Amino acid sequence: MKKQLLDFCLLHDLISNDDKVLVAVSGGRDSVVLLHLLHSAGVTVGIAHMNYKLRGEDSDLDARTVEEFGKVLGAEVHSTVVDWNLTPDLNIQEAAREKRYAFFTSLCRKHGYTKVATAHHAEDNTESFFINLLRGTGIYGLQGIPVTRDTIIRPLLWASRDEITNYAQAHHLPYRDDASNETDAYLRNRVRHHLIPLLNSLDPQADKKLAASFQNLKEDAAAVSAMAEQLRNAIGSNFSIDLNALPEQSKSTWLYHALRSFGFNRSQCDDLLLSKEGGKKIESEKYDAVIRKHAVDVLLKDGAQHNSLSISRAGEFNNGNVFIHVQHKLYDGVMHLGSEHQASLDFNAISFPLMLRIVDDKDSFQPLGLDYHVNARKFLKEKGVGPAQMKEMYVLKTSEGRICWIPEVQIAEWCKIDAVTSQILSLSFGRYGN
Repeated sequence: MKKQLLDFCLLHDLISNDDKVLVAVSGGRDSVVLLHLLHSAGVTVGIAHMNYKLRGEDSDLDARTVEEFGKVLGAEVHSTVVDWNLTPDLNIQEAAREKRYAFFTSLCRKHGYTKVATAHHAEDNTESFFINLLRGTGIYGLQGIPVTRDTIIRPLLWASRDEITNYAQAHHLPYRDDASNETDAYLRNRVRHHLIPLLNSLDPQADKKLAASFQNLKEDAAAVSAMAEQLRNAIGSNFSIDLNALPEQSKSTWLYHALRSFGFNRSQCDDLLLSKEGGKKIESEKYDAVIRKHAVDVLLKDGAQHNSLSISRAGEFNNGNVFIHVQHKLYDGVMHLGSEHQASLDFNAISFPLMLRIVDDKDSFQPLGLDYHVNARKFLKEKGVGPAQMKEMYVLKTSEGRICWIPEVQIAEWCKIDAVTSQILSLSFGRYGN
């Protein structure tokens, strides 16, 4: 099972040698197995446990089990007790989730953890699919649980519940079963106890076929998103969608796909198209969408466009206005000098975390081919960048504050690929709406 976990982590680039992983451990079988697997694989781990105090003595026994197992492994245990403000309208599960992830975030900041591992497995994936289906989700909600989300990783997503149980028993691991999982009080439990066994009785290969369906849905969603991106015409930080370019029979659906990544939902898109009032506006957290005669204009709200991005690892990052994709790979002889949307840098010259932000008056840049630095804004003016465009120009800086790339313009001389380069940082930059 350890080999399967390592193969899965390698396939999805979940954990590097430099990562310090915080493992969310409830004391239940799944999380205890995940912790044991990662520890036995040589991963640097710490333990996060929340005592929700919802099950009386059982909650305290869970916490004690986690503490003792942490001592056996020699892993640091970070435990906290939740102080509840119980009200009749409180959704306990949702509130617990919010508290849990806030706890993880604070531990990562305080103790330098780079990843948070949770013990979701294959059956969790299937359960989530049917729960979302029953709630009326669309294609994006039917892809199952993502392997990664920001710094959250799910290294056990490939494993079945039986495999996890067999591993726990074979290694005599201490774990506690939560009695609340045996009741039908929650929708997830009802799906687990009744629907999943029915599926397995209908087809013993149901889990594998559903896994294939999740992958197909993921690819379909990516294809739809790519097509929807073609509908957006960029105008600086804003963009416009030509309503005449949308198929008449599915105009509202395509408008939703074009606006979804900016925080708009289906009903908002329906309202916008049904409105007979020119200038009708709908709002998301960062954007306003305004209907015109033959178009929908999407405008970035004041102050939302210049959020900086801190990049501590490989992955894809965005601030609602721009995105950047960062990859660490071997140099294959192909280089990009950064004049468009891609750049290749000498990996060994770069120090994380990187910072992507709007260029300012004090920024200094060493252009390709020069052995001295120039003012970055002056350099851009000489390249023909006007005042309006200047407000949209980003720079990518290393942890020392050195500009390594001005996206869409040029990489810096000091971090270019040379004859001894063996590893590169491959970068892709884009603007939503382009």
